[in-house]
Amino acid sequence: MTLYDLLCSWWRTAVPVIVGWLGTLLAGIYVDIDEQALAGGLTAAFAVVYYGLFRLLETKASPAFGWFLGLARPPAYPTPPAKPHNPIYGPPPV
Repeated sequence: MTLYDLLCSWWRTAVPVIVGWLGTLLAGIYVDIDEQALAGGLTAAFAVVYYGLFRLLETKASPAFGWFLGLARPPAYPTPPAKPHNPIYGPPPV
């Protein structure tokens, strides 16, 4: 994984959390309950729904929806090279 891919994955996680936090602030204006409970629950709920919605739209509708997660494309994770077979230890596990 390159440094860019690592930063990409971090940023695409951070953006929904930030949006969830902002949604919590807006909901706190209209709801009168314990602020700490509201902040914890709603931040998580907003972030999960936000991420799920835009990840689904990015996959099914258009890659442009990735911008709502911070970047237009998900990071690419290359597959690691296969380990060569070592005849001393027998056949590779299946």
